[in-house]
Amino acid sequence: MSAPLVDPRQFPDATDLAEAIRSGARSGESVVELHVERIERFDDTLNAAVDVLGESAWAKAEGQAASGGPLAGVPISIKETYGLKGEPVTAGSVRAPEHLPSQDAIVVQRLKKAGAVVLARGNVPEFAMTHETVNLRYGKTNNPLSPDRIPGGSSGGDAALVASGGVAFGMGPDLGGSIRYPAHCCGVVGFKPASGRVDPNGTWPPRDPNAPELFADTMMSLGPITRSVRDARLVYEIIADEPVPASYVKTPRILVPQDFEMEIREDVIDDAWSDAARALADEGNEIEKPSAFPPAGRIYSDFLNVIIRDYNRFFWKGLQTSEGEDLSVPMELFRHATGSPTVHWHFLRLLLGMQAMRPSNEEAVRSQSRLIRHRRTIREHLGDDGLLLLPTNGALAMKHGRAASYMARPGVRKLFTPTIFANAMNLPAISVPVWTRRDRSTGLVPGVQLMCAPGAEDLLFRTAETLEATLRSPASITDREAEALKDSTDTSN
Repeated sequence: MSAPLVDPRQFPDATDLAEAIRSGARSGESVVELHVERIERFDDTLNAAVDVLGESAWAKAEGQAASGGPLAGVPISIKETYGLKGEPVTAGSVRAPEHLPSQDAIVVQRLKKAGAVVLARGNVPEFAMTHETVNLRYGKTNNPLSPDRIPGGSSGGDAALVASGGVAFGMGPDLGGSIRYPAHCCGVVGFKPASGRVDPNGTWPPRDPNAPELFADTMMSLGPITRSVRDARLVYEIIADEPVPASYVKTPRILVPQDFEMEIREDVIDDAWSDAARALADEGNEIEKPSAFPPAGRIYSDFLNVIIRDYNRFFWKGLQTSEGEDLSVPMELFRHATGSPTVHWHFLRLLLGMQAMRPSNEEAVRSQSRLIRHRRTIREHLGDDGLLLLPTNGALAMKHGRAASYMARPGVRKLFTPTIFANAMNLPAISVPVWTRRDRSTGLVPGVQLMCAPGAEDLLFRTAETLEATLRSPASITDREAEALKDSTDTSN
């Protein structure tokens, strides 16, 4: 076990930071400076930020702090795949042409309008398509809780920045767990909205406004990685296209399915799931244990069929160089053998697997039809007062190389069925760390997730806050952490 660099619970969340700035207890410049210092202190070990916009952030800090907005002066990160005016978007690829946005993504515009200061850009896997944050352009990102482990992916850079105190929150997309899985790996909160609730304009991959919507796009959403549930709600209310409707349900039904097809590798994950159900029951919520539930394994397979059908061509086309050279598999394998690859091995292996598993059009149509049918079924189960409780993932953060290898296997990857389920069913989902079950041998923290039907986000956030308060044990600080955090409670200007 490698010693944890920090304990994320020691850092103030965005809500507290914004209040301190608005009240005059902290200046915007001092807050930015402190966060830059933290990134510099830890990033040699973590390699979480592909760029730190220190001078730009300092220049804008006081103006944003004076805005009086809900995020006045709060330093944040955005994933490298988010458009930021004048900053190149590469999706971690050395092969694909760079894109230089002429304006910020819509989400970034909304966050800046609320007073946020973009301080860093988080590292990504190549094309943001594997659960390990590593690429040939920027290198490998490590986990702040256990640096010999992965921070997850694809938003691993942002999760590591949030957990290590480099930023108050980060932003990422979620197609198959890219927000919630890194949050689970790094002991922080991750929220995935329902697809279509947050404008993706200006994020990678670029959308063709004249092209018909792909069904796979209904599994993609944009959302925050934060240090608290209340921050996740705050950020979502800023970036969402529509206000969060109020829910008048006081005691939700908590669905804990008995026959959900998944694998749980560590006991602390099962214990965390049981503790979460017990905590919600103690709050007076009704616990239901449905047996007739949409089949997670079949849903996972159908999810893959649709993703491969809709995105496979884009990946190959996207890897065409600016000189028009298509990706040749034999040539790329030769480049790997001679130490001069242009595509990271994790992503190349994924591409080859997608080619091998490519469904016929008829198979993909059947998969899409089943997913639509299962979406109706799960929403009937949930109604406007039901919340689904599952582990975020079946394993704690893995050693480097293992998650990518696991995900490259054929068939259903049962560790990830709880993660994928929310995307395939297009359900809002939030991952909450269970600090009371921190693993003694690794220092890692399991996550549990709550899901709801679209429109019940208010109930989801309220219940997640209750769960967070119950499952958050007091932080323990090592001498190393105390030294690293000594300035975090300084309220001087």
